[in-house]
Amino acid sequence: MSKFAIEVYKRSTEAFGFALINFAFLLLSGCVTDANHRQIDTGVTKVNSSPRQVSSEQDTLKKQRYVPPEISEEAIQKAVIYRRDSIFHVFNNIRADYRIIGYALPDTNSRKMVLFSVFTSDVEGNLFQCPYGSYYDSAQRDELVIKYTGERGSFIVANISGENRQPATVYFQKKWVEFDD
Repeated sequence: MSKFAIEVYKRSTEAFGFALINFAFLLLSGCVTDANHRQIDTGVTKVNSSPRQVSSEQDTLKKQRYVPPEISEEAIQKAVIYRRDSIFHVFNNIRADYRIIGYALPDTNSRKMVLFSVFTSDVEGNLFQCPYGSYYDSAQRDELVIKYTGERGSFIVANISGENRQPATVYFQKKWVEFDD
C-alpha cells in the first residue's frame, strides 16, 4: 500500500470515529432533553391503551376555565318573536354572532335554562348544562316550544315546554330579541 493510501485510511478511520462519538452524544442528549420536557405516566397501563402525558396542575386549571368567544357588534343576530303566534325563533346564520340565553330568573347570574349560539364550543356537549339543552337554532330544538308571555324589566318572559320535560318560565334579555309581524 502506498503512503498516500495509508494516510487516507488513517484519516477516514479517525473521522468515522469522531462522527460515531458525535452521533452517540447527540442521541443521548436528545433522550435526556426529551425526558425533561415530557412526563409519561406508565405506572398502570390498561390493555390496548397508550401512555398518557401528565400535565402540570397549572395546565389543568387553564383547561377548566372556559372563555366564551367574543361577539362582534357588527354581526349580531337576534331572536325573532312573531306577534301572530308569540313563538320564539332563532335562525341559524354562520355569518352572524349570537349567544341567546334563557335564564331561570330575570338575572344573568341565575341558572341558564336554554342556550342558542352560533359557537360550537357553546353548544356541543351542552357546556353550560342547560336543562332544556343547547342549540344552534330553534329548528334544532327537539319538540321544544318557547312562547312569549310578557316583559319584566330588561327581560322578556317566555314559557318553555317540550316532550318529556316540565314546563317552566324562562327569561331572555331584551337586547337579544326583536318582534316581527
